[in-house]
Amino acid sequence: MEIINGAENFSLVKDQAGLVIALGNFDGLHLAHKRIIDRAGQLAAEKNLKSAVLLLDPHPVNVLFPQSGLLLLSTVTERAKILEQWGMDYLIIEDFTPVFSNISPYNFVKEYLVGYLNVAEIIVGYDYSFGAQGRGTPGDLLNWSEELGFHVEIMPPVMIGDEVVSSSLIRELIAKGDVAEASFYLGNFFTRTGRVVHGEARGRHLGYPTANLEVSSGLLLPDNGVYLTLAVWGEKKFFSLTNIGKKPTFTQSEEIVIEVYLLDFSGDIYGEELTLKFLNKIRREKKFSEAGLLVKQIRADEKRARELIDTKYKKIFI
Repeated sequence: MEIINGAENFSLVKDQAGLVIALGNFDGLHLAHKRIIDRAGQLAAEKNLKSAVLLLDPHPVNVLFPQSGLLLLSTVTERAKILEQWGMDYLIIEDFTPVFSNISPYNFVKEYLVGYLNVAEIIVGYDYSFGAQGRGTPGDLLNWSEELGFHVEIMPPVMIGDEVVSSSLIRELIAKGDVAEASFYLGNFFTRTGRVVHGEARGRHLGYPTANLEVSSGLLLPDNGVYLTLAVWGEKKFFSLTNIGKKPTFTQSEEIVIEVYLLDFSGDIYGEELTLKFLNKIRREKKFSEAGLLVKQIRADEKRARELIDTKYKKIFI
């Protein structure tokens, strides 16, 4: 997959016979997003055209409403990796600025989608919006399609039970720590990737050496607590206990830290990159009156984690 920064730079691509393009921010790349992406790839194959995704970065909400403090499910780099796995030919990343946000819906379609990208097919979700103040709708795309020379497909909502699959729903579940339920809507496990950095080595003194994980800012973390996770380190995988929180037993800091205890592992992984797959929540964060009580709780957490591994997750990952 080729990544192009700025739609105007698509003119440098030799193959411009017409694009099948999927529009959206695709934060988290969940099941509803996959249906849109799969349809774009299918149409591209049928019509012998190239497929593409257009992303706006930074997220429009964080530019237009910075006070909202919207935390994202995935970085653009993470989305790019998945989109490549899903078979897209191009990822076009458009810098979303206040100036760009004032482009009218019609001019966005005419100048960017048609003028720069020569779109032949546009695939969008039923709730897609675009242009100044988000006034553009899928219906507008249909209305302008004949005049501007492209075809539009509007994908209906994806339902699981009574719930519409959406990034906002998944954010709510993750923020509450419901990582297992969130995985149903994602179609995969929620992940966080970061670099192992030096901490206070307090876990080592307690008999449970942990790796402190530093992740990119602006990303959503699960609710404070202890989770059963799968840590991926290169080609190696380890079940792990991950604590997210403020370490209230030892500090009064407001800083949120991620501490990972790799089960059945010993070694030095400082500076290495780990990806955590969040499988299940073990318990909420709790303050203990002394370190001995914390150690007792960690033993109970590990016992519960190993029960889940044996009954549910070992057959998935091993």
